[in-house]
Amino acid sequence: MDKTINVGVIGGSANNQWASSTHIPALQRLPKFKITAIGTTRMESAEKSASQFEVPHAFSDSNELARHPDVDMVIVSVKVPGHYNAVMAVLNAGKHVYCEWPLGLNTSQAVEMNKLAAAKKVHHAVGLQARQSPEVNYVKNLVDEGYIGKVLSCHMKVFTTAKGGTTNETSKYLLDNSNGANLLTINAGHAIDALCYALGDFKELSATIANQIKQAKVQETGEIIEKTTADQILINGILKSGATASIHVQGGVFNRTGVSFEIYGTEGVLVLSNESTHAQLQWGDLKVEGMHLANANKSASLVELNIPDHYRWVPDTISNGPVFNVAQALEKFARDIIEGTHCVPNFEDAVNLHKLLDRIQKAADTGERQVL
Repeated sequence: MDKTINVGVIGGSANNQWASSTHIPALQRLPKFKITAIGTTRMESAEKSASQFEVPHAFSDSNELARHPDVDMVIVSVKVPGHYNAVMAVLNAGKHVYCEWPLGLNTSQAVEMNKLAAAKKVHHAVGLQARQSPEVNYVKNLVDEGYIGKVLSCHMKVFTTAKGGTTNETSKYLLDNSNGANLLTINAGHAIDALCYALGDFKELSATIANQIKQAKVQETGEIIEKTTADQILINGILKSGATASIHVQGGVFNRTGVSFEIYGTEGVLVLSNESTHAQLQWGDLKVEGMHLANANKSASLVELNIPDHYRWVPDTISNGPVFNVAQALEKFARDIIEGTHCVPNFEDAVNLHKLLDRIQKAADTGERQVL
């Protein structure tokens, strides 16, 4: 069935670095979508951004945007404290909704949004876009197909320059724990979701979480602000498969940054990695390396594996980088809406991840191993 889905973007300002660099260029290149509305907190910026992106409608009220007849679906891409009100407005209007991760400021907000989404019987998606990554999906399938035999263990390292002792005006809200967007929910949350997507859920875990850098300098002004978020997160546990898992997520690192996800099995090894300073696994541009013992000596080096073309389902006009996996997720969400399928991660998945992060925090706070 051919259908164009009319989309409103809450947080669609040209000044919103995430929406303007990912969602909007993705939507402009995906034939199933047409952007019909831009919503921001001020009408002046909404009208300016709508004009810049050649979008017909501008709003400063999320409820008005959601209720407009020219809007079928809404993307919520504002700071995390604004997710709840925007998503509830969209759901109460009976429209499909895609919300960035974290879904809510806390698990209770996420649960409430999920309940209303189910009651309204609309399609809902959460921005856990690592699950749409060609590299992550290829590794998941290789594991499922037995490329490395039985999985014995995995080790994940996520080291970023951000969320430490320096920040900028745009990102300084990430250092206030009350805002719900921090090293645990964002860098660790996306990475842990990818690990569990590829290898299965945790059975039990222990954790250490520490805030060792108490203040941060704002680059533009030199202002020193208090930092209440963690910069060290260490997790170890056992997956339901029986494989052991260890994760170290660290902020404020100035060398050897990036993401490394190593999976060891009885028949080989798989490694997903990049050397980015942001250490956001879900942004893609990952290198996949592998070694299969049947094809190599036990001392052989890893070799880079080429990702088959069928793991990419968006037009070639969409370049690599953060926009790519967002586009992959949006394309699949469009299919869900048009065909009535449920393939993208949704609010139920978001609730489960919120609950997992709560258990990680509880393990750190109490020193008690958590059995899930």
